[in-house]
Amino acid sequence: MRRSLINITNLKKQLFCFFLFVPALLISQTNIDGYIKDNNNTPIDGANIILKKTNTDEIITFTTSNAKGYFNLQTETGNYTLKISALGFETILKNIELKNTTLSLNNIALIENSTALEEVIINAENNGIVQKGDVTQYKIEKFLNGTEESLKDVITRLPGLDINENGKITANGKEIDRLLIDGENLYKKQHQLATENINSEMVKNAELIRNYKDFESISTNDKTGITALNINIKEEFKNKFTGNFETHLGFKDKYKVNASLFNFNKRVKFSLIPSSNNLGESTMSIQDYYALTDTDVRSNLKNESKVTFSKLEDLPRFLNSNNNVATKSNNFVTISSIANLSDKIKLDFYGIFNNAEQEENYSRELLFKMPQTLDEINENNKIIEENYFGVLQLKSIYKPNKNSVLTINNYINIDNTNQDKDIENLTNIKYINTKETNKPKKINFNSEINYRKNINSNTFTSSLSFNYLDSKSIKNIYSNNAFLNINFNDEFVANQSINKSLQETNFYLAYTLNYNKVSIDLYNNTTFTKDKLTSNTNNLSSFYNNISLDQLLAKNGIDVTFKISKTINYTIGANYNYTAKTFNTINNNINYLEFNSSIKSVFNTNNIAQISYKFSNQTPFIDHLNDGFIIKDYRNLIVNNDLAATTLLPYHQISASHFIFKPKSEFSYIFNASYISKNKSIGNNIINTENVSISTNKIIRQDNMFNTFLFLDKKLKKLPLSFSGSLSYNTNKKEYFQDNNLYHFQNENISSILKVKSQFKKAIFHFDLGFKYSKDNYTDQNSKTYLRITQPYLNTNGKISKNLFWYLNSSLTFYNSTNSTRKLYLISPKLRFIKEKSKWEIYVTGNNILNLNHKTILENNSSPSFYEEKTSATLAGHLLLGGKLKF
Repeated sequence: MRRSLINITNLKKQLFCFFLFVPALLISQTNIDGYIKDNNNTPIDGANIILKKTNTDEIITFTTSNAKGYFNLQTETGNYTLKISALGFETILKNIELKNTTLSLNNIALIENSTALEEVIINAENNGIVQKGDVTQYKIEKFLNGTEESLKDVITRLPGLDINENGKITANGKEIDRLLIDGENLYKKQHQLATENINSEMVKNAELIRNYKDFESISTNDKTGITALNINIKEEFKNKFTGNFETHLGFKDKYKVNASLFNFNKRVKFSLIPSSNNLGESTMSIQDYYALTDTDVRSNLKNESKVTFSKLEDLPRFLNSNNNVATKSNNFVTISSIANLSDKIKLDFYGIFNNAEQEENYSRELLFKMPQTLDEINENNKIIEENYFGVLQLKSIYKPNKNSVLTINNYINIDNTNQDKDIENLTNIKYINTKETNKPKKINFNSEINYRKNINSNTFTSSLSFNYLDSKSIKNIYSNNAFLNINFNDEFVANQSINKSLQETNFYLAYTLNYNKVSIDLYNNTTFTKDKLTSNTNNLSSFYNNISLDQLLAKNGIDVTFKISKTINYTIGANYNYTAKTFNTINNNINYLEFNSSIKSVFNTNNIAQISYKFSNQTPFIDHLNDGFIIKDYRNLIVNNDLAATTLLPYHQISASHFIFKPKSEFSYIFNASYISKNKSIGNNIINTENVSISTNKIIRQDNMFNTFLFLDKKLKKLPLSFSGSLSYNTNKKEYFQDNNLYHFQNENISSILKVKSQFKKAIFHFDLGFKYSKDNYTDQNSKTYLRITQPYLNTNGKISKNLFWYLNSSLTFYNSTNSTRKLYLISPKLRFIKEKSKWEIYVTGNNILNLNHKTILENNSSPSFYEEKTSATLAGHLLLGGKLKF
């Protein structure tokens, strides 16, 4: 009893002490609240508020503002530093002394700052995205579901990132400028080499970097405009040779052999990828071809491309035939290595060899718009082509300090093609069979040296380059009847040889002056070129060419950029051009001015808008100046009409773009539009007769192009789904002449893609559901034709067990043209088995298994003066059994 009384007494004392000190505890706790807004009094959602001890910098507590900009913190009395930061705004530091129970800061206005590099963590634990200034970091484990096989699968899981139909990585709908592997640009523009060969388990994380600066950069401008995706490799795959070897064999003698060998060392990055298949899989696209053959130094320094193809040249057909072929095989090898010999010296080697063989079978119907004696041509065509393409490039970089850099780049490209074409003309009463052989061969060598240096806050740039191009083409045509209105003595044979050569020396100087709110670019670009073109056909005088074009182009220009505000820059520029031309033995000089202007608003790293205008000029290439006929094929000739070497071709270009990316809400938006109006352009005067169509180069006064692109991407918060869509529209309206009568021709294209993807973390079923639409319209003075392609598709994948995965891609494509319709079902299943604790993977793969025989699809290739509809055989499907060894 006594013990109980003592316990009760002690309890009363403890309660008395507790309630005695509660008021003191309550008095020492202080509330801090306020509203975070911008200069327009708009609430800022997600601003970071951090409270630190003033003397120790220790973080006491933190919070974020809500949708109304409101925040609230609680702590003890004392002296503190309040840090408030938000992406795109200047950080605020406020020293405060807390004495009272409540401190209301009311409205706190943040000032916009597009160059802020403060770290802002955006729901890192919830959505796996960390935004740090210009860098968006992805914690990829937050997005993967276990079915990923390659880097390609990883990238398509990450918000805002995707891979387009050309195999290029896009960020928020726009193709990235650099793909980096552990910080090095190993694969240049050929993203698919990395995305399809680097295994998913090798990837540690990914970083999207805006305003990226590489080793060569010495720019004092923080906003380079370059977007890079950096893929970091896990430590266990570094400092040793790793890779894959896989082989597939299957139905109807189908095969695929592919290997990859990597060594990701701190100092040296190395990659070797050989591949061979007859499945139609190609490692090179038209975009890759352009990128690999454009070596003009001005392309790198002024973001302009010089690569052009005239009517006298043909791209290798394997680049643009896709799988509209009867057979197709590719043999490919690429080797790439980047060596950091020291902190000052880097070597970059890149080599590619590609051998492609294919057979095309198609029929086509040509309807001439205003024929003289011929209404229609019907043909059956068979084309067999073999192409050899090789590139070797060695770049040496010496950077003695952060303010100067010297680069030396040597490049060689070989491009040879053998093509045999068998044409059956079914139009005339007489059966006409024609065989064409074409053997173009091209070799290109380029060497350039570039030096850049920062002088105080200014930048000096200089470069010297030499470019040599030699191109030869032999075309032979055999027929059982006369063609091209040539007077044959006995056999109907035409033998044509074309030789082209180019020698070009370019010297570039630029100096950039940077002041407080103004920067001035002064530049000179001087180019000497010697072009020569010769051709001969059957020793006929009207088919003979021997022309030369020597040019001196001196361009002097100035660009001035004004920083109007913290978010807006305005640029205006002009350049004076002096051109001296010698065409054969005739000398002429041309003088002209060019202008450019742009306004760019960088509201923050992920919200950028720009409008630009450019007035520029072009002059004809030697390809446009042939005074003798050149044979295009068995019924088409090309010749110059009224085009002179000194013809000036002025044009206007207006462009607009807007880009938004919100990592927190995982929303992306991009808009691009461009309009080009040519005051004068190179067009055609077309003459059609029964045996020949003659296209003559002629000046036209209207050649207008407009294109626009819209992209949206959004991941839902409450549902594991993401939606994306794009819409593009392109149109070209131009004049042309037929029999010297003026007409107008317009072609326009509208295309869109809508898709919804599952974002399940753990599920046995994942899907990518979408719809693709495309329509081409061709309109002239008499008729309107079209080709419409619609394609709903569903791609699914999932797990059957821990080691067994399934994949199923399916689509239904409808082709509708002016006169015909086609449809094509595609079913492509795949089973993948990974043996536990083994480096082996086993595959059973089917591609287009409902089309194990050739189906046909429609193409519309209409041009001024005629409508052309093609019915092309597609590559047959296949079934394969294969395996992959990882090492």
